[in-house]
Amino acid sequence: MSSIGKCIVLLIPLLFLQAAAASNEYLITEHEPVYPGDTLFVWVPIKNIGYGTWWTDTTVRLVPANNATDKAIHVLDNQAVLGSIEDWNDIRTAKFKIHIDQNAVEGEYEFNIYVTTKGKDGSGSSQPTTVVLKDKTLVVKGIPVITLINTSIGTATPGSTNEVVLKFKNEGTGTAKNLYANINTAHEHLANVFTIVGSGTGFSLGSLRPGDETEIKFNLVVDALAQTGVYNIPLQISGMNYSATDYLGISIAGITDFELSYQESGSSFLLSVANIGVNPAKAVSVEIPPQNSFGVLGSSTQVIGNLNAGDYTSATFQVAQRGGSDMNIRIQYTDATGMRRSIEKRLPVKLSGAMAGTASRATSDQHEAMHSDNRSNTSKLAASFAPYLGVVLLGIIGFWQRKSISGMYQRLKFQRQRRK
Repeated sequence: MSSIGKCIVLLIPLLFLQAAAASNEYLITEHEPVYPGDTLFVWVPIKNIGYGTWWTDTTVRLVPANNATDKAIHVLDNQAVLGSIEDWNDIRTAKFKIHIDQNAVEGEYEFNIYVTTKGKDGSGSSQPTTVVLKDKTLVVKGIPVITLINTSIGTATPGSTNEVVLKFKNEGTGTAKNLYANINTAHEHLANVFTIVGSGTGFSLGSLRPGDETEIKFNLVVDALAQTGVYNIPLQISGMNYSATDYLGISIAGITDFELSYQESGSSFLLSVANIGVNPAKAVSVEIPPQNSFGVLGSSTQVIGNLNAGDYTSATFQVAQRGGSDMNIRIQYTDATGMRRSIEKRLPVKLSGAMAGTASRATSDQHEAMHSDNRSNTSKLAASFAPYLGVVLLGIIGFWQRKSISGMYQRLKFQRQRRK
């Protein structure tokens, strides 16, 4: 047979090989579905439908058709040796071990199959020839994982209305279809604390492919009598091929606030402090700091103790008003977390005329009393030392005049003698 005739005979089975293998465009897998992280075997059947020829030294290679497949699918055994396929319609199966990358996303991955063989008939053998069977597909089913990745609310106060935005993301490898998020505020002890207004408790998320994000919005009302603490609201996410439970954590941090009032009691300024918040305040102290419009006689700070929600007590100061109408007052307390805090408030104050001048009169009286006491003490001291001062004075005079007195005595004595 001529060389041209040999080539024609060789090409006939190869063309039949390609057509037969291409009739099944999907790879046969060990199990279905195939997920990321799986290690498994795939099979490629090779059938000889060429009439009057047979193949020898047949090998088959499984090769990723593109970069996406090459990154997602690792072919661990990339070549299978089939040997000879002699009979018409004889089938040999190439077996390959592969590993699906853990991060492979859901989808169809394409491969090319390279079949290298020698065709042989009665006239002799030929050189090896390779046929490429393209676009063989492996289907990978991903696993969707829907995560609450962001929330606009972390802390709320009793009696507040909060616009809440929840953001979800599919961080898995598969598509989740027709998703709904249901916020279960009716669960157990939550019913008396939270209420969703303006809409129901179920929200559509649509279908999310790997990496997709979506968000929902609603208004959440916190009951005015809600106790402080952390609440976990169940969040059920479900769809055609997905179901999971997550939680929306919200901290109810009750406010601590104070209301001030005052009364005049004689010359005293009676300052009343009430805890109008929902948290207790411990070791509360009030201070009237230095300011131009008011002066304080004596201590400007007083400790008034612990104040539970709704409690009030009073502190007494000696205050004089020098002008203005707003008194600055500093309140210090220890909150429910044990942290020491300080807030300042302004209290409109208008004292009576008697109290307004108390400071200046008291200062004048105190000055006068101090000087008056000094003069009185000096007089009393001088009176107590007067007799002693007289004796001392006479002694000094006698010492100075002792010579004169002695001379006078001698003269008197001489005169008496002469008379005798």
